[in-house]
Amino acid sequence: MTRRIHLGLSTCPNDTFTFHALLAGQVSTPGLEFEFELLDVETLNERLLAGQFDVAKGSFHAALLSETDLGLLPSGSALGFGNGPLLLSTHADRVPGPGDTVLCPGEHTTASFLQRLYHPSAKSEQCVFSEILPKLEARRVPFGVCIHEGRFTYADHNLHLVEDLGQRWEKETKMPLPLGGILARPGLGTPTLRAVQRAIRDSLTWAQAQPTATLPTMRQYAQEFSDDVLMAHVDLYVSQWTRDLGRLGQAALTRLWEEGMASRILPEGSAPLQILGRPRLFHLCTPEDARALFNREPALSSHSHTPGEQGFVHLSESHQLRETLDVHFADAQALFLLELDGQRVGPQVDWERSRGNEEFPHLYRGIAREDVKQHWALEPDADRVLQLPSLDDAVIP
Repeated sequence: MTRRIHLGLSTCPNDTFTFHALLAGQVSTPGLEFEFELLDVETLNERLLAGQFDVAKGSFHAALLSETDLGLLPSGSALGFGNGPLLLSTHADRVPGPGDTVLCPGEHTTASFLQRLYHPSAKSEQCVFSEILPKLEARRVPFGVCIHEGRFTYADHNLHLVEDLGQRWEKETKMPLPLGGILARPGLGTPTLRAVQRAIRDSLTWAQAQPTATLPTMRQYAQEFSDDVLMAHVDLYVSQWTRDLGRLGQAALTRLWEEGMASRILPEGSAPLQILGRPRLFHLCTPEDARALFNREPALSSHSHTPGEQGFVHLSESHQLRETLDVHFADAQALFLLELDGQRVGPQVDWERSRGNEEFPHLYRGIAREDVKQHWALEPDADRVLQLPSLDDAVIP
């Protein structure tokens, strides 16, 4: 039995790069069967808000308008670091003012959010992103906000850069710009959401290991066909925060919500985005450390549940535990396995490369008693090997 997931993707290169392996059937998705649609980002936003996808790429602006009907998966997001949507003009040295029209790629896009935030006196007009450069070149309107590959080719259309709205955002907020991410419905259930999240991360891992193999899919849906342009776009928007939002990405999302509320771009009552599908997080410790944690004894620097010299507590995902036991606890006669509450500790976790160049979750604060969802006492079997409990999640069709 498998669960069918209706998944919407945008045609932008960072999505077709990230999802190429899933689209091409190159990664395993146990328990899941995907039905894909690739569409313009504003069409995705509108259909997401109408409840027509289980999971889809969407603008963070749209997600914040969803009134908690949508949450965000940790992998697949695009953050801009000193870059983002470009505000373009048909004439040099002009900025939008009262009475000017600015073409935007959809009212729910983060590009439109930025236009309203930084140029509120201008009037916005919405159209499909691929029509913006041709309409500007034809001098039908004086200004437009460009997204996707057009940032590399606008000069070929005799257009002028007014400002990079992502650069302005970062200058004013000291945060990267959260553009869009993979949004999902909480009603899918935690095991299914985790399985979808794993599939996305595995697809991205595949793409990063063999990037040129993704080019046929990127070319199929791109507005610009130069391989150099496509890969330049990927280099801008596919990063370690695409693998997992981490602490920085989540802080940037909170700032986007705060700016939207302060400027009244978001309606009263809008809430920050909830992160869905986080992988289960585990911590191994000695019985002594477990007793100290459960009895709320004062933290000692030697406790494994307090940050060490590196500033974090070592955690593992379920598939990493056996090797962690074998490498670091080979002589242990007894241990405790703690499962942490991902919603509580998640905003302070980064995935960073460690043993074998594999990414491990690191918690940048200490573990509190309230963080522990459940725990197990691990005892050795007849061969003196510590045994792990069954930790499998089952996808429910």
